[in-house]
Amino acid sequence: MSDKFSDLFFGLNPQQLKSGRENDKHLLIIAGAGSGKTKVITTKVINLIRSGVKPSSSLALTFTNKAA
Repeated sequence: MSDKFSDLFFGLNPQQLKSGRENDKHLLIIAGAGSGKTKVITTKVINLIRSGVKPSSSLALTFTNKAA
């Protein structure tokens, strides 16, 4: 793929890659600080949109202790 998202999956480990590419299931990510959770979530959302899912039908939530 030669579009601007061709490197969308670059740098993901196998578990992150599986989660980022999964399009037919809900996704819950629980992992430690600095483990790449935000990258996986944003990759999944972009991948869903690219596969034809309307952005308005997706919900992505994140939480930090600082936000509390």
